[in-house]
Amino acid sequence: MTDWKLKPSDLKKYPHFDAPISAAAAEAYVKDPAKVVAHPFYPFIRYIQNWNKFAKKGALGKSKERPIRYGARLDAYIFSYYRYLLAQRYESLLKRYNLAGNILAYRRILGADGRGKCNIHFAKDAFDFIESLGDCYVICLDISSYFESLDHLMLKKVWAGLLKEEKLPADHFAVFKAITNYAYVDKQEAYERLGYFGNKRKAKSGKDISGYLTAYTDMPTQLCSAAKFRSEIAGGGGKKSIIQKNDDAYGIPQGAPLSDLLANMYLLHFDREVRTWMRKRGGVYFRYSDDILLIGKGGEKEALALLKKIQALIPKYGAKLAIKDSKSSIHVFRQISGRRTCECVFGKGRNGLEYLGFRFDGRNVYLRDSTLANLNRKVVYAARRRANSLATRYANKTADEIWDEFGFDQFVQRFYKVEDFDSVRDDVHSWTFWTYAQRAATIFGSKGRKIKSQLKGFRDFAEEKARGEVEKAVLRRDRK
Repeated sequence: MTDWKLKPSDLKKYPHFDAPISAAAAEAYVKDPAKVVAHPFYPFIRYIQNWNKFAKKGALGKSKERPIRYGARLDAYIFSYYRYLLAQRYESLLKRYNLAGNILAYRRILGADGRGKCNIHFAKDAFDFIESLGDCYVICLDISSYFESLDHLMLKKVWAGLLKEEKLPADHFAVFKAITNYAYVDKQEAYERLGYFGNKRKAKSGKDISGYLTAYTDMPTQLCSAAKFRSEIAGGGGKKSIIQKNDDAYGIPQGAPLSDLLANMYLLHFDREVRTWMRKRGGVYFRYSDDILLIGKGGEKEALALLKKIQALIPKYGAKLAIKDSKSSIHVFRQISGRRTCECVFGKGRNGLEYLGFRFDGRNVYLRDSTLANLNRKVVYAARRRANSLATRYANKTADEIWDEFGFDQFVQRFYKVEDFDSVRDDVHSWTFWTYAQRAATIFGSKGRKIKSQLKGFRDFAEEKARGEVEKAVLRRDRK
């Protein structure tokens, strides 16, 4: 592996508490253990990512929240560098323990063609193995609130073991403390303290309407000086501090550059243990972060026994770790009269096995309903933002006139077809959802033929929703 380099293109440009720093200066800083030991880490900025989970038509999806925390620039560079140091050793152990093909998330895994694999390939590998095994069971497990449940003492032990040390060196210990006993501030609360968020206007009812007073594009890269941080955020100027700390003995911040690797390496010995169980059963074990897939010979009885065994095992790796029945499922695949069947015998998934965004019924692979629902949700949100912006910009125009300004063909292109797809087929950064689906259909081969038909009618759906959002935006504008 080549030496860690920080290129100018890697520099963080989002608003945070610290000042920008050059790539060369940042690289020299993070590679100096003495500086890392003495480094004063800023609190993370936290926001809540929330959405409604997919539900059948007519039902309300369960609300779900995920706290995302992102660090100050220099803090993030430190986390990135120590991720690099640990990743080399972790990859070596995966090879030593023959786990390189079992731990799938947050790693670059090469396929037979020498190109990086993605979730489409991982799902195909699983579905192909099911076919090759014949009559078998498949267990899907999810570790509840995984990042928030990692035990700090156990993490420190795994970390030191990776370095082949009895205890963490001083610089590693400084990074460990920053990622476990971390501090954070709520984004909106911090922006309000610094004057970037507040009352924007009054509604006709007289009620104050709050919002961001500075557009994101105009937000300064350094949100405030060190002195203002102390007075407005940390409570040094008479105001109460808004900094919160994780005083629990467990949990790491999801979103930090180091957290994904820690989440992987934390379960190294669990991975070895369960993988051994599956090999004895003629099966296979895959883990994608907190999602676990087990494929083995047998049926419902064997699968239920194994599920209970793993549920009993997981607390050994942290008292807060749990695999709940509500987040587990078991499917049994059978070959009956030359036709492969898939039966859900435990949990959810009556229409087939769901894994990494796809559904497999034993014969065909589909995009998950929730994947399509997420696409539709993104279309609606994007259309709403554009419609509101145009309605504000053209205060005297009707809905029909604003629709003429909307530029639907260009809008839908963000989600739909890409011209000359063959030229961008292997560049994931240029993919739209349509190209992703086309790629999936190609990789799955004959099993993926149903995927293309799932996208029929998408353009008509997108146009209907976009027109509706324009009409709503004009109505809201005219009511003010």
